[in-house]
Amino acid sequence: MEKKTEGLSITVEDIGPCKKRLAIETPKEKIEGEFEKRFKQLRATANVPGFRKGKVPRGVIERQFGGQIEEEVKGSLIRDAYEEAVDQYKLEPIGSPEFGEIEFDPKKSLKFSITLEVRPTFEARDYKGMKLKRRSAAVTPEEVEAALKNISISKMQLVTEEKGDVQGGDQVICDYKVLVDGKVIHEDEEVALWPSGGMVADIPAPELLVALKGAKSGEKREAQVNLGTKFRLPEYRGKEATLEIAVREIKRPRAPEMNDELAKQFGAPSLDELRKNVHERLEIDKKRWVEEDLQTQVYQKLVDMADFELPADLVDAQTGERLYRYKMELLQKGMPMEEVEKEGEKLENTSHEIAIRDLKLSLVTDNIADKEKIYVTEQEVEKKIQEMAVVYQTTPPKMRHELEKHGSLATLRHQMKDSKVMDLIKKEAEIVDEQTEEKREVEDKKGTEGKQETEDRLKGVLNES
Repeated sequence: MEKKTEGLSITVEDIGPCKKRLAIETPKEKIEGEFEKRFKQLRATANVPGFRKGKVPRGVIERQFGGQIEEEVKGSLIRDAYEEAVDQYKLEPIGSPEFGEIEFDPKKSLKFSITLEVRPTFEARDYKGMKLKRRSAAVTPEEVEAALKNISISKMQLVTEEKGDVQGGDQVICDYKVLVDGKVIHEDEEVALWPSGGMVADIPAPELLVALKGAKSGEKREAQVNLGTKFRLPEYRGKEATLEIAVREIKRPRAPEMNDELAKQFGAPSLDELRKNVHERLEIDKKRWVEEDLQTQVYQKLVDMADFELPADLVDAQTGERLYRYKMELLQKGMPMEEVEKEGEKLENTSHEIAIRDLKLSLVTDNIADKEKIYVTEQEVEKKIQEMAVVYQTTPPKMRHELEKHGSLATLRHQMKDSKVMDLIKKEAEIVDEQTEEKREVEDKKGTEGKQETEDRLKGVLNES
């Protein structure tokens, strides 16, 4: 596709999904005009010894400033031609353009090529009148009791089992020895172990629970292990060994009974009052979950309608950035580099899929915002910053500074705009309550069964006739 405008020759070629190559040529007439303009500007301001301002001969200016003027003219022509091409073809570049070889002869022409990725062209449809299902926010008695049980578990204590034997979940106080080829290389006493955890100090012992299960206080058990890469004695790392374990004491976690006394530990005067508080808390959580679920349904429908391809380089960049952030989080948590790299390999495909989903979602919501003329004002941004400042217990100016320092202000504006788009979609949506939908399905089923029963009866009467 080629266009000529103001002397420019512009050719645009599709070379991939959302990727274009622009070939641009600027004729010598336009170059000469730009040179003339630059010479006049420089002549009016140049300080050259022996000449007054504005009276410097052109030849002198060419000798002293010719190279500078040529670079300025070339840069100006390239910039203007690029902007003209983008405007003429109504392109929406994403990221930075990549310039190919530039051929510049001031007496002939300027030729250059640009490769760039552009925003996909599409129009969001069917975002009004979406069919959504609102889940039930009702809190069941079973959910309240489960929450109370978790509260009780939070106050769990270890109780010594005098006559019991080792079970999964128990803690065992024991003495142990590590033997390699029958020789004791390490031992320790009164060590607290969790058999289900599969570790004895720094020794991996995946069969520890199998070895200890059923043992009583005073019994000895053995387990075969590999000492691994972190064993305290370097010369024995990676070697096969035997663990001799003597059980001293068995401690079993026990949750206290839910009663008024326990309720008081959580700030409630009685168990009934605690149950009421838990119900209210669950109700708030479920209502929030219901709204989040509605939002998830909308997001999925928006992604489904985004049946366009994305710029490959942009997807790769987003994937790389996501993986980098995840790896940094793991390193900050103390995970060794080799394990971080393994985790990164596992998550690469997932990160790629998430990057595609997020990009499509962002492009669709931007398109809807443009169509519906949805925007975020500076007053709204300032109000949001004030709210965030209260949450983080700081001042609005400091909050704004932190957002600007981390480059998060643009992200905040985008999130606020997305929120407005979401509000519009939910306002225009057909939302059916889950219970209403289930009731309708039951009624439809009964109606179908009743109709079939009537038809069967009529067939029977006709057959008898």
